[in-house]
Amino acid sequence: MASDHPWARTAGGFALILNAARAAGLTVHHINDDAGRRAGSGELIILPLNDPAIAKAIHTARRTLSKFLARARRPRSTMSGFAVKIALGSDNGAEFFWIHPFAHVGERFIGQINNTPRSVVNLKIGDTIAFRKNEIVDWVYMDAGRMHGNYTARAILKSASPKDRDAF
Repeated sequence: MASDHPWARTAGGFALILNAARAAGLTVHHINDDAGRRAGSGELIILPLNDPAIAKAIHTARRTLSKFLARARRPRSTMSGFAVKIALGSDNGAEFFWIHPFAHVGERFIGQINNTPRSVVNLKIGDTIAFRKNEIVDWVYMDAGRMHGNYTARAILKSASPKDRDAF
């Protein structure tokens, strides 16, 4: 469903393109329950915009993004759950969204919001959204049960209690 929010850049046409990309096998399978839990618990975490650990995590994710996108285009049979994280502005600052599945179409990417919006209005889980490569702030995939990427969660977990880290 398209969003009424002007910055969200969603459209029914992008939903059609995403469905065509799925039909052509250009997207990967949905994130399984285990990978989804690992990618984020759904708990709203508010961080200062100038948090140095998050800034470093985003820098690392962006520096390695091209390699991730190449893997997502040609995954090995042991790889699954390819997703990207983008940040969208809201009245409360920025909110991060995992996008899965996603596809690269021309100069843009399209995909579906894969977590429940908490502060961004006019979007919901499952909405199709268009975004550019420079809007991607993180990425994740599983390879034979091992998580790769998810740098922002790693940064958050560094300051988490041992119990919370073990639960992740």
